[in-house]
Formats: sequence, structure tokens, C-alpha cells
Amino acid sequence: MSGVVAYLIVVLGLVSDKVNKAPCQSLHIAIVDSAENHFVSGNDIYNLIVQDQINLLGGKLGKVNTKELEEKIRNTPFVKTTEVYKSSNGKLNVCITQKEPIIRVIDEHGEGYYIDKEANILPLGEYYTARVVVANGWNLAGGAPGDNLIELKTNAKYRRIYDLYQLGIFIYNDDFWRAQVEQIYLTQVGEFQLIPRVGAHIIEFGDIGNYQDKFNKLYALYNQGFQDEGWNKYIKINLAFKDQVVCTKR
Repeated sequence: MSGVVAYLIVVLGLVSDKVNKAPCQSLHIAIVDSAENHFVSGNDIYNLIVQDQINLLGGKLGKVNTKELEEKIRNTPFVKTTEVYKSSNGKLNVCITQKEPIIRVIDEHGEGYYIDKEANILPLGEYYTARVVVANGWNLAGGAPGDNLIELKTNAKYRRIYDLYQLGIFIYNDDFWRAQVEQIYLTQVGEFQLIPRVGAHIIEFGDIGNYQDKFNKLYALYNQGFQDEGWNKYIKINLAFKDQVVCTKR
């Protein structure tokens, strides 16, 4: 058995040596989730790589430090994971997944940013806008790209933004609410309003407390009450009260 292991080590070493001595003939960049989001382009990654690897094509693959290259690519705002590896046919392969925004925020000063699934704050894209819930209102300023809301949730500056994240991730992970909720507004006193895609009403959601129960109450109203009376009978639906839903007619 030890002889087999030694043989494999020798063979792998020879293969690795062969790859490193081979000239780099091509650069292959694959963005795995490009059908869902378009924040990262192949051209952007190519330009990032060749900034420091001017003589990449035609040069020896052994001169490419894949770990350093992975770290450099991961430092770009919208890249979630990256893997760089070499092939024996002279190809340098780069495989990337993107961060996944769930909310686009416009704060009270008109400044914007995204919040992604892992509670990271991301800058707005220069050429692409994700089709996600839009949030605006008060106490949403101060978030900076690179901040993580879970790590900063005890900081008073980020409390309301973290509340927004909790609401946003619940909506994003539920197919019904993801299709139904178009906008979230945060009032000056820290209460949320939801603007639906269907129906001409405002949902007074209240604070983040018991938010799952509030969505259950709202779903029961949509699923039962609106089937008989239609979507446009009410101008306001208030979920802020415990164990009841208060609807205001037009």
C-alpha cells in the first residue's frame, strides 16, 4: 500500500511540474451564476488579472500564484467565491460565484447600497440593477460597503438596517412574498410599511417584533378575505396590533 501511495505522489508531482512548465495558452473565466445576476463580467475579471499579469499569455503557468490571484478577485465587491486552477493543456481557469443582493436601499440622503443574503452591505452596481425589493425611509444611512450587519447588529447605528435585513431575507426566501412585496418603507419612528405589487393598499407592518406571525396573518387575509372582496376594497391594512388585522376601507 505504501508503494502505491509513493507512486501516486511521484505521478502527481510530475503532472504538477509539467503544468507549471507549460506556457499559458488561454484564460478561461466562468461566472457560475451569471443567469441570475450580472454584477461581475468576464471582461472585468480579465482586466483585473492582466493588470499584474501583463505577460500572462505565453508565459509559464508556474509563475502564476493561484492563491494570491484568488484573494485579489475575492476582494472585488460582488465576488462571493473564486477558484483559480491550472490545466495541463495550458489553460488558466477562473471559476466565480457572485454575492446575491436581496434589498436595494435608498437612504434619507438619497444614497444607495445593496444588502445581500449574508447581510453584507454592497455598493450599487455601475451598469446593472438587481430586481429586488427596494427599501427607503429613515435611519438607513451609514451603511458602508464591506460592513456585515450580523456582526454590527448591536451597534445603534446599524440597528434599523439590521431590522430591515431580517425583514428582507424573510421576504426573499419565501416565493409568495418575494413576488408580492415591491417596496419597504421605514418610518421615522422605526416602523415598517410594505407596498405590494398587487392591490392599491399600504400595509402598516409595525416594528420587526413577531414579524413571522404578522406575515402569517397577512397571508390568511390575502388567501381568504381578498378572494371574496377583491384586492382594491381597502386603502390600508394594519398588522401592528397583536392577534388582529385592522383594515381601512376606501
